[in-house]
Amino acid sequence: MDTTLWADVTRLKGDATEAALAHVRSSDANGVLVRPGQLDGWEPLARITVACLVTGEEAVRLDDARVDVLVAPSPKELDAVRAAAGSRPVGVRCEIVDGDTMNEAAALCGSVHVLVAAFADETNIPLELLLARAQGTRTQVYKELLTSAETASVAGVLESGPAGLVVGAGHLADLAKVSAVLRTERYAQLDLVPLEVVRSEPVGMGYRGCIDTTHLFDEDEGMVIGSTSSGGILVCAEVHYLPYMNLRPFRVNAGAVHSYVFGTDTTAYITDLAAGEKCYAVNPSGRFREAMVGRVKVELRPLRLVEARYEDVTVNVFLQDDWHVRVMSAEGKPLNLTEVVPGTRLLGRVTEPGRHVGIKVDEEISEF
Repeated sequence: MDTTLWADVTRLKGDATEAALAHVRSSDANGVLVRPGQLDGWEPLARITVACLVTGEEAVRLDDARVDVLVAPSPKELDAVRAAAGSRPVGVRCEIVDGDTMNEAAALCGSVHVLVAAFADETNIPLELLLARAQGTRTQVYKELLTSAETASVAGVLESGPAGLVVGAGHLADLAKVSAVLRTERYAQLDLVPLEVVRSEPVGMGYRGCIDTTHLFDEDEGMVIGSTSSGGILVCAEVHYLPYMNLRPFRVNAGAVHSYVFGTDTTAYITDLAAGEKCYAVNPSGRFREAMVGRVKVELRPLRLVEARYEDVTVNVFLQDDWHVRVMSAEGKPLNLTEVVPGTRLLGRVTEPGRHVGIKVDEEISEF
């Protein structure tokens, strides 16, 4: 979970504060926002950043070594808090309700370490503007969540999303939900291996599917495609030079319709994928990035069988037999399919065989 997750307990009092802080200790939150005095009797874990929401007057009196960051409750208190902060990082909470308050917050980018943005409306457009202004500065933008349900859309704003999310006192029970969404929205890292091609030959006509996504692939991304649950080959997206047509940077010409498309923990047949379902863009380092299927386009085309081996495991893939289809070499470079011959080293993934409806099962299954 790369995005920082703070729990805001500043509106709580008495026993409610104590219960909330106990919950924070056992949650995935890696930060807590408190008022002066709320830490009495509580010792934060080393992994939890303690931010204190203080006025300038309170900041002068604050003498608590557990506090890592001082956060001004509004821009008008910022100068006084900064003057009292000493060597500690300084942040500010900005309530953004209209264009003027939006511009006021944006003007602070670069002058504070943390900017906690509290938007009155659910739209993400003001957040996009704020993140754009913060780019290249030291300021980390944290977004106060109105509800836990908006986590997924907020986390993907401008691709990388805000540096942090803040869950308010009324939603602390949802900390686990928010952290789970953040984990799925980020990347998974899986091992890819070098495969040596042992067979590459035309096999005649067959139906192949192009997987079109609602995302744009990077130049080193594609999908792992294979005929068996033992694994597959990294097939490049259509992001590389084509002399006779425009690029399709949202597409992977994925192969014959019977093929598996490998995800982080499940597989799907190409023909089982449908609009709105999850798929994964994969790069040579083994980063699996979540994407969404827009459509699957199936057509009759000449096919080529590529069979490759890693140690004692053999995988294969049927791809459209054409120069413009590319696969990823073991060195992470795209190769035209017509260049692939026995001895060529490709990149792919090897898994334990045995799948039922795309899920790994502990039973003996033979595929050949």
